[in-house]
Amino acid sequence: MILIRQVTIVLAAALLLSACGKPSLGQAGIQGESSIATVRDLTSAYERRDIDAFMEKVSSAFPNRTAFQRSIEKVFAEYRKIQFKPLFNRSLITVPFKDGIKVAFTWEGDWQTGGGKVVKDGARVTLVLDRGTYKLADIEGKNPFIPSEGPSPSRE
Repeated sequence: MILIRQVTIVLAAALLLSACGKPSLGQAGIQGESSIATVRDLTSAYERRDIDAFMEKVSSAFPNRTAFQRSIEKVFAEYRKIQFKPLFNRSLITVPFKDGIKVAFTWEGDWQTGGGKVVKDGARVTLVLDRGTYKLADIEGKNPFIPSEGPSPSRE
């Protein structure tokens, strides 16, 4: 009798816990997660200074893709240590009807040369991602991957 009561309580608890599970992500949730994953992949490749992995996440339709790649290669050649931090706590991901996915966020970066010189920069940017591939298709605002030595708008 006691055993039946204990088994009933355990089964009831298991049933209640399984009913409290999270629902699966819908299309908007999957697009948001995939967009954040792309930004993290770009950031990781950028910090490792891995041009091949970085450019793999850039769409072939990116405006002036060749010039963009050359400018990233210059950054990798000049700076020995890169710390790039996207701040997603105030990010906004929008999926317009026709355009690509827009991921707006604030970022901070530190670039250090071999001689010890450190450049700090940061701003708010919107990255436009291709809807089908989640690759970087455009950058609206200050390019976060090219440090500027002057004061940035977010630090003035």
